[in-house]
Amino acid sequence: MFNENAKWIWINDNPQDNEYAVFEEKFVFDGKKATFTVCAEIDYVLYINGALAGFGQFAGYPEHKYYDELDITDLCKEGENTFTLTVRYEGINSHIHIADGAGVIYSLDVDGKTATYSHKGTLGGYDNRYIQNVTRKITGQIGYACDMRVGDCVCDTPCVEVQKSYNIMPRPVKKTKQLPFAEGKLIDKEKSLYDVGRETAGYLCVKFKAEKPCTATITYGQHIVDGGVRYLVGGRDFSLNFELTEGTHEFLNHFTRISGRYLQAILPEGVEIVSIGIMPYIYPLTETPIKLDSELDQKIYDTCVRTLRLCMNMHYEDTPWREQALYVLDSRNQMLCGYYTFAETEFQRANLELIAKGTRADGMLELTYPSKDTPAIPFFSVMYPVEVYEYIEHTGDRSILDTTMPTMLKIMQNFKDRVEDNGLIKSFEAPYWNFYEWTDGSADAIPTQTRYVYNEYYHLLINCAFVYSGKMFTKMCEMAGIEFDCDFEGIKAAINKEFFDESDGNFVLRTDDRSFKSQLGNSFALLIGLGDERTVEAIKSDKNLIETSLSMLVYKYDALLAADPNNKDFILNEIREQYGYMLEQGATSFWETIKGDADFANAGSLCHGWSALPAYYYHLFNN
Repeated sequence: MFNENAKWIWINDNPQDNEYAVFEEKFVFDGKKATFTVCAEIDYVLYINGALAGFGQFAGYPEHKYYDELDITDLCKEGENTFTLTVRYEGINSHIHIADGAGVIYSLDVDGKTATYSHKGTLGGYDNRYIQNVTRKITGQIGYACDMRVGDCVCDTPCVEVQKSYNIMPRPVKKTKQLPFAEGKLIDKEKSLYDVGRETAGYLCVKFKAEKPCTATITYGQHIVDGGVRYLVGGRDFSLNFELTEGTHEFLNHFTRISGRYLQAILPEGVEIVSIGIMPYIYPLTETPIKLDSELDQKIYDTCVRTLRLCMNMHYEDTPWREQALYVLDSRNQMLCGYYTFAETEFQRANLELIAKGTRADGMLELTYPSKDTPAIPFFSVMYPVEVYEYIEHTGDRSILDTTMPTMLKIMQNFKDRVEDNGLIKSFEAPYWNFYEWTDGSADAIPTQTRYVYNEYYHLLINCAFVYSGKMFTKMCEMAGIEFDCDFEGIKAAINKEFFDESDGNFVLRTDDRSFKSQLGNSFALLIGLGDERTVEAIKSDKNLIETSLSMLVYKYDALLAADPNNKDFILNEIREQYGYMLEQGATSFWETIKGDADFANAGSLCHGWSALPAYYYHLFNN
């Protein structure tokens, strides 16, 4: 933990967006153990005697922050040592950080005695190995790019103390682990195009040789289009710049996590690439082995596991390429798979508790965590209790209710209060986003979009989800000794009355346009005990129903299995068809949607955590 006198500090009292500060001190090591404790806004990289000691701040909230305690003993030598701590302040809200002002707090202990700590008299300076104040965004979700340069760092400025929360808790998850360097193979010399072999997540490592001062650019992406990396996609910019001087210079950028398969260098005359690649990092886990009879099934399973691991960093990520964000519904799929594919469950708990801290003033959840003032999705909020219940179901750990129950109570009370006299909940007004999945009838415009117009209507899925989640929430209330009285049977009856089409046994999706019928809507109806055998058969064979996207297959498959366990063969065949198709197209991780990169105006992710669901079913069916 920190020395009691350690303070939050910064190099000035007027930090600018995307600012990089450096703190460097000498200390004497003559003991058996040295520990460096640090918390930074928003991130840090620590070197001891020129060797990397740690990086990757676990992102917190203004009132709840987290510290890293790094064992630096093996990097110390007898006598005088030097630590160099670079801290990045981004200054904007994104889907993975909340702007809370620049600052860092640290202390260094040798054998339990403090050797140095951050305070008002600490000397710091600008780290000129980074290009200061770049405001070019990679994506709106990730935030600003981190560009680098050949430069130095001089710590000669007395720091100022800054005001921040001292409610700083231990990092709730392990640090990621470095894997062998994924070196890029040159596949087009003329275009300086490199292939690291498969979808990879980590940090760019590049060495240049330059004849004169200039700026070089490295782009990264998931695929090659027209002979090059598609790195400019709808306002997104997957590139990093490097300001060079004459000579050979190597850069390893630990502030920007990148993902993809291909790298391309945009080089001015007189510059060449000596080496380039991605330094991969994964979250350390023990995989649960499974041997499947079918070669295709095994390849699908193994690719699912790889997809899950690529989408785990300090928390679950929907995609390590475009967003790197923690969502309720994405993580629900990832957690469910993780209970079977990995031995450990600490990661699930940490993510559930991080989500709980993202409760808005109105009692609903933010869109991602940590973030603020987002277009929150009610469907995701109401499904949060499902995640918590499944955690208890798979681990037996009821103590998580101590930290999550207040959040769940607010969510469920909010929904209960919205039940109208007809027994239904209608569509949510701005700033809420009425989203369910990326299919027709289930994805209204985001409230921040110019085309957004609020329509009052009733949607099948939000009402079914409240009942579905409510059953699990009621059980957790009983575990916690809490009363929550809600007429879920009355809501079910209202759903059946409003949405069920007796003529074909299907449920309409929404009341403002009753032509929409979907597999997902009918699946949720089945999951809460509505529908009949015609509903089951329609989900399997009615081509007029809107197909379920990859993200929501778990509800379709669970509904079919609940109706008849013999639907296992149907599920396996559909998995083989869809996931086999992706493998045939060269996938090394599974896509966001079956349309691949072409979806979302060429911004479709080719590595998405929610699409790893077959791993869960292979374990289920293999027992």
